[in-house]
Amino acid sequence: ALILAILVLGACASSAPAPQLSPVAVTDFKMIAGKWSGLVIGLASLRDDGDWVDMVIRENGTYEYGIARNIGVMAGKGTFRLQDGKVLMAGDRGQGTFSLLEGEGMRVLRGSGMLNSGTALRGDLRPAR
Repeated sequence: ALILAILVLGACASSAPAPQLSPVAVTDFKMIAGKWSGLVIGLASLRDDGDWVDMVIRENGTYEYGIARNIGVMAGKGTFRLQDGKVLMAGDRGQGTFSLLEGEGMRVLRGSGMLNSGTALRGDLRPAR
């Protein structure tokens, strides 16, 4: 049992560090066009492990999303706008901001926002395959 514990602790200690990501200014929607997926945190009221979101961004700045929740699917669409290298969204459910981060072969759209109800949301989306 002691050897097993040492092996487990050693494996945890040698896990790869998180990649270094740097902000990249979004100057054109073509830079982020495609399908993105990840967890959105903040929709659940008690324990929030996140809800899965799939978002499609088109080259003209329009988007569609679907969030799979235990109580059903939440979906929407709209149009982004660019401001100061960031991607802004405003819709009938709330508003948010996305920043593009890149590094070590990884791309992340990091978002934060607020529902009209005052609920804060955040999440990281990665290109879907």
